[in-house]
Formats: sequence, C-alpha cells, structure tokens
Amino acid sequence: MKRRYLSLTAVVLLLCTLCGCTLFPGTAVIDPAQQEETDETTQVQEEMAADAVMNEAQAPEILQLAYQEDYGLNPFTTVSLNNRSILALLYEPLFIVNSEFRPEPVLASDAQVSDDGKTTTITLRHGPTFHNGSHVTAADVVYSYEMAKESDHYGNRFYYVESIEAASTKTVVVKTTESYENVALLLDFPIVRKDTGEEAIPDGTGPFIFDGSYVLKRYEDWWQKEWFLGYDKASLTPCTTAADIRDHYEYGQVNLVCSDPSSAAYAAFHYDYELWSAPTTIMQYIGFDHNDKVFGLDAVRGCVTYAINRDTIVAEDLGGCAVPATLPASPLAPCYDAGLAADYDYDMAAFRELLNSADIRDYTEDGILDAYVGEYSLPLEGTMIVNASSNQRVATAQRIAEYLNNAGFNITVEPLEDDDYQAALKYNNFDLYYGEIRMSNNFDMGSFFRDYGSANFGGSANSTALALSIDMLENSGNSYDLHKWVMDKGWICPILFKSYAVYTTRGAARDLNPAVEWIIH
Repeated sequence: MKRRYLSLTAVVLLLCTLCGCTLFPGTAVIDPAQQEETDETTQVQEEMAADAVMNEAQAPEILQLAYQEDYGLNPFTTVSLNNRSILALLYEPLFIVNSEFRPEPVLASDAQVSDDGKTTTITLRHGPTFHNGSHVTAADVVYSYEMAKESDHYGNRFYYVESIEAASTKTVVVKTTESYENVALLLDFPIVRKDTGEEAIPDGTGPFIFDGSYVLKRYEDWWQKEWFLGYDKASLTPCTTAADIRDHYEYGQVNLVCSDPSSAAYAAFHYDYELWSAPTTIMQYIGFDHNDKVFGLDAVRGCVTYAINRDTIVAEDLGGCAVPATLPASPLAPCYDAGLAADYDYDMAAFRELLNSADIRDYTEDGILDAYVGEYSLPLEGTMIVNASSNQRVATAQRIAEYLNNAGFNITVEPLEDDDYQAALKYNNFDLYYGEIRMSNNFDMGSFFRDYGSANFGGSANSTALALSIDMLENSGNSYDLHKWVMDKGWICPILFKSYAVYTTRGAARDLNPAVEWIIH
C-alpha cells in the first residue's frame, strides 16, 4: 500500500499570488524569478503554512462519496468503480483479501482444509446480523455464493468449486474438484441475506444502512461496534461521468473517490488530496498467435520480455498507478518469486543471447531480424491488436512496439473498437495482442490453458501448463514451476498489474488501507 501526502497544496494555493506558482496535479512548481520576498512577507507565509498544517488533522464531519445512481448498489450487478467503493459500507464478505493478497477473516471465524485439500470447512462468527436484525447463517452464505457464481464480476473464479453447502447453521463446507490450499482467497464476495440478492440494495451486514435519501446511517447493532474511520453518517453525491465526479470532489461535495487512471473516462485531479494505492488482480500482458510461423516459435516469444522496460511503461503510461510485473502474478502476492522475476526482466544482453542461440539474425540485411523455418527465412514482423477503448492500452502497445522495433522486430499496432477486438481474439485474427484480464485472487492461470478457457486466444491451451497451474492451486509454492514454464516458453508476456487511485481530502481517511475489491478497509 502506498500513501502520498499532498496536504500542503492548500498553502500553495494561498501563496500563489505572492510567489507566482504553476499548479499541476497534486504538486506546485514555483517560478524562480518570483521568489524574492521581504522578511514581512516570509513571516506571513510561514504563519499561513503553520495554520494549514494544524488544520490537516481535522477530518470532515461526514464521509461524502460519489454515487453513480444509474449503476445501482447491487454488489452482483454494479459495474461502477465508485459504487463498488460504497459496497464496503453496506456489506461484508467471509474473508477480505488484503493488500498483500492474504485472506483475513471477517464474517468467518476460521477455515479448516481437509488432508486431500478438496474440502474446506468454514465456521461463521456468532455476532453478525443483517440490517433487518436476523443473524447470518450458512444458508445466507450459500445463497450469496449462488448469486456471485452467476455474476460477471465474480463468476470466473469458481471453475474448480464443485459445491458450497450448509453443514449446520454456522458451518459452510466448500468442495473443490482439485486440491486447494487456500479457498478463502475466493470468498471475498459480499454476503447478503437469503432471497434479497435481486433487490436494488440487498440486505447486508455492513456498518451502514442506506435510508433511501442519499444518506447512509450507522447500523446501531453492527457487530464490530467501532468503525475504523469513525463516521456516523455518509452522504452519497449523485454523479454521472468521471469529470462530474472529479468536479464534485474539487468543489467539496465529495471527499473520497476511487478512480482507474488507465480508464478512457479518467479525469485527472488537480485539487489538494491524499492519494492511496489500491491493489488489483487486473493484469495487462502480451499474447501471441501460437499457430503463427513466427510467433509460434518459443525463442521469438521468449525474447520479447527482455526488450520491454516495464518501469517506464508504469511511470509514463499509467502515472505510477500500477506495479511492473515480469511474472503472471502481482508482485505484491506471496506466489511472486522476485528472484525468478529478475531472470526475465528488461535485459537487452539476454535478448540478444537468446536470439543468437536460436540462430535468429538479420539474414537479409534489411534491418529486420529473421528466423529460419525449414528452408525459408521469416522476418520477425506482425500486427499487434489492442482495444481502442483504452487510450492507455493503445499508448502502451505502441510503446512496446517501439521497443521491439528498435531491437529488430517490425511490429505494427492496430487499435480496434471493442466488438472488433473481441472478434479478432475469438477468431485468431492477430499475430500479437495487448490484453487485459481480471485474474482470481490466487492468480489461477487455468483460463489461459484450458480448452475453451476464457483467456485461451491464439491456441494457448496446453495440458502441461494446465497441470502446473493446478499444482499451484494445491500449493502456492509450486508457482515457481508454472511461472518459469510460462516465461521460458514465452506463452504470454506479463507487463503490469493495475492499481486503483483513491483520492481523499486531508484527514478524511487517516487509516485507509485498501484491500483487493474492498477499497474502504
């Protein structure tokens, strides 16, 4: 978790007329030619600054959140990122997956795994109640699982879950088709009262209740009693676009906003703020057509990772709101081996060494590297498709193409509208593609390797890799073997894992520690 303090921006705003400041998002740059001040002016400025720092600790009386009403607050259907932030006030999961990708019990008290790893027994806490006063039972958990399983947001994670059943009022049994070391990582979906899941706002167990007038009031019988942010009331400010949300924030009608800086709808913030980084499982990566004569070669795919400066991509294309990733898991997660990752990081010497060992060179002396396949030399060229709906992904794909072209490839980037992009993936009409996928919290790669897997594009299905991914589910220590295989073969080329940006006004959320899916935590 990263936290950036920009709390003196208010001072800069007050001093602009005296010092001549040029303001940029969250920063102040002073014109050196206008820094001469009298002793009296300096004293006034220092007093202003002291007052601003004293006021920094004063939190607002009400937590004010942006609310995109058209998307609603049903946790199984809403697609609004800001609305999903509000969910943490209304609902709770069995477990929260923290910023280090480890499960922490919330409505569950513990989880016991059987010797064969295929049965996980979860005991529920005895205190929590829904907002109607009824106690949380195993039947509510089973019902919530059924709702989550059918949702677009959560559904893909349950491929190996055979069933979730109520063994008693306070006991839930999860059965999986494969051995699972940590099923709890999958159980961070909201728990709602049975038979309310299709309502606009299902009944939850969170610290607040929606009263129907854009106000959330504290649930007096909340089992945890004290809420970590301390507010007794939260207001919802109706907003529509990202720019609308930003404007409401800057005019003081919203004091906490969650934003995706890589989104095409992103609106930059310029006003005084504290910035928090929220981890995600959203990976951006390069995929290949494994049936292509050129990109079907392991050496060609495998060398790509060494030509890409991921740190520059994160800094320049995402403004730091991502973590560079060489392996197909978040670097924040326990399954990410930093030593192994270093073996595949940006390294042009390793790039050239791998190509030389595969006898790939510029045989035709036209500035493009060639691979000999049979009796023919084939240039390392092709088209990389990318979804045009994301300016960031287009910019990153173009930057990657530039890296590769400078190294001897000839890659053309083709941005496609969403429908055309999805069709091109489905029918393998590409040589490379720049993709984005929301992985499960345990970074299961089965969707890449299964026949008809949701991420199986370009013939990436592979029985060896699928077996390795199943081994990783059984024991996260096995991630080394899977990740080494993926990178040695160049099966995909991971680039980064996105982070969300959480903006708050000074003092609004001192102890915020965003978790995966649960921003206000």
